[in-house]
Amino acid sequence: MHFQWVACVRWEMKAPKQSLFVWLILLACLLIFLYSSIRPLYLVFEVPPQPLSFFSKENQKTPTKPIHQSIPCNYFKGRWVVDPKSRPLYDEDCPFHRNAWNCFRNKRENMEKINSWRWVPENCLLPRINPFEFLQSMKDKSIGFVGDSLNENFLVSFLCILRLADNGAKKWKKKGAWRGGYFPKFNVTVGYHRAVLLAKYEWQPEKDANLSNKDGLKGIYRVDVDVPAADWVAATNFYDILVFNTGHWWGVDKFPSETPLVFYQGGRPILPHLDYMMA
Repeated sequence: MHFQWVACVRWEMKAPKQSLFVWLILLACLLIFLYSSIRPLYLVFEVPPQPLSFFSKENQKTPTKPIHQSIPCNYFKGRWVVDPKSRPLYDEDCPFHRNAWNCFRNKRENMEKINSWRWVPENCLLPRINPFEFLQSMKDKSIGFVGDSLNENFLVSFLCILRLADNGAKKWKKKGAWRGGYFPKFNVTVGYHRAVLLAKYEWQPEKDANLSNKDGLKGIYRVDVDVPAADWVAATNFYDILVFNTGHWWGVDKFPSETPLVFYQGGRPILPHLDYMMA
């Protein structure tokens, strides 16, 4: 666009007599420049949901090209917007659902409203996931999710979406994983390992707790911050990619004051004792 602007200016210098026509050309260049600058910001707020036809066989053969963004994208900074036209890519019959958490089948209220929320990052366009492209890019790889139920919920939704690209997808539960899926068409494995704190933790009754002040304690949950949880560490060599989450369990609703988390490092309590937010 900068080249076009320079070309217009130089043309004016060569033909000063045609001033009106030159000014019209300059105005057109300016409008094009302004439009190209404003359009990316407009797209952030006008991202139409992709229909199910987006995942047709035609799109399997011709993957969509990534959208070029001139402004650096921060997927973690943005806002939730309501998109009444948004619809989930799977239904209650997805075999990866947990019966107790199958909101479609259990007729949870306000599901239409819940499904209408969409995350819009700041300064960039986030298109809906294309399961064909994703699985093709992850061909012959294994992906592991480690964390609490938030990661597990995400995993279930993720597996149901990826299943659109491989009807032969089946449940997978090995290497100590709680659950997972295998996609034979792409030789891709996706698994989930439950480790709510990520670090090793264990219950210790009050009499065994190595603490100076035990007033009001029934016991503690010792957390060795420098020792990863055995639930997932043994499987690290199996996965090519690991996705971690934690946070939901770091609160008094999970570990009240009479049975708190106490943090250890190098086999000794960390002093002064850390609260949950500091840890």
